[in-house]
Amino acid sequence: MPEGRRRAAAAALALSGLLGAPAHAADAPDAGAKGKEIYEIRCAPCHGAEGRGDGPAAAAITPPPRNFRDPAFWRGRTAGQLRLVVQQGRPGTLMAPFAGVLSDAEIDAVVAYLVASFGTTR
Repeated sequence: MPEGRRRAAAAALALSGLLGAPAHAADAPDAGAKGKEIYEIRCAPCHGAEGRGDGPAAAAITPPPRNFRDPAFWRGRTAGQLRLVVQQGRPGTLMAPFAGVLSDAEIDAVVAYLVASFGTTR
């Protein structure tokens, strides 16, 4: 199998696992804990536990996942913009839409976790 097809197949397999995995974060009592749990289950496989875009599936993804530790990523970025990307995905990338997979409250929790843990929306 050509390298490009192998990478695409590995990325698709990783993504299908993320979208199909159950989200137990809705049961977490604290919004911060809920956002972290969702991030660890749904986001870290691509974006990495520390948000550097270096999760286990990242090597198979083109373009690579966002590095939330890059200050340039946060310049002019709002929580509302992040929410839309989580909800609607990002065309031309393997960032899939999570609307219908995560509830609005879960999307809000993961966005709040991203902002609090990795950046600023100033």
